[in-house]
Amino acid sequence: MARGSLPAFDRRALAALALALLLWALSFPATRIALAAYPPAHLALARYIVATLVLLAYCALVRAPLPHRADLLPLVLTGLLCGTAYQLGFNFGMRSVASGPAAVLVDTVPIFAALFGFFFLRERLGLRAVLGIALGFVGAVLIALGEAGAAVFAFEPGAAYLLLAALAFSLGTVVQKPLLSRLPAIPVTAYYFVAATLGLSGFAPGLPASIAAAPASANWALLFLALFPAALAFALWSYALARLPVAQVSSSLYLVPVLTFPIAWVWLGEVPSALSFGGGAIALSGVLLVQLKGR
Repeated sequence: MARGSLPAFDRRALAALALALLLWALSFPATRIALAAYPPAHLALARYIVATLVLLAYCALVRAPLPHRADLLPLVLTGLLCGTAYQLGFNFGMRSVASGPAAVLVDTVPIFAALFGFFFLRERLGLRAVLGIALGFVGAVLIALGEAGAAVFAFEPGAAYLLLAALAFSLGTVVQKPLLSRLPAIPVTAYYFVAATLGLSGFAPGLPASIAAAPASANWALLFLALFPAALAFALWSYALARLPVAQVSSSLYLVPVLTFPIAWVWLGEVPSALSFGGGAIALSGVLLVQLKGR
């Protein structure tokens, strides 16, 4: 193998991770469109019902292995954290926080995930990884400042919801990691999506009426969110997580606001500033610092 090249499975993992990040960047403006017609809890439940059915259909088609009894508790915890808690926090927060700042608040995940991975999985955090994570967060904050000014730091319920969502997702990622050594990525995603959907099922009353009353644009946004940022992106994330350290995978989330602000610019008219572009370059440098550590 040539010096500096990546093993084949690493290249596939990084490609899967890149596509997941792009889909999650698209989810921010799509969520704002859907939330114009759907209550946050109804949007989360409808999204997970569709995504779970698609993933289970795939598992049935390929005859994916069923989880062992010992895997049930971690699967349930992953679903409640990465699915139920994350989606509720994300959707409630997105009602009042713009797409770019919301991406930054959610992208505190690499910090939490790296710490959880260090304490619970004994994954080493070298100086390069710590510097890369810190640099990525600085860049993400600059993106938010460029879009929303100092108001991005104003305390409001939406910001608190998004921070809680980030904490839940990062903890769920660490809980999920050991499962991926025993089960393939897509079945793990499908099974914890079942738990996430059941956790959201208490919000089912009124959902059919919300779907019927929503305009076509909101329903198309819902379908997109279910099939791509939910079913496909989370399966890709699990695939990458099975093959790479938690800190390396989670630090890549700093690329989400880099991708989100031009998407939101074109899609929603949320115009970025020069500071946002500078922040994007810094965030990209931080991610590269962590990713190149594995070479």
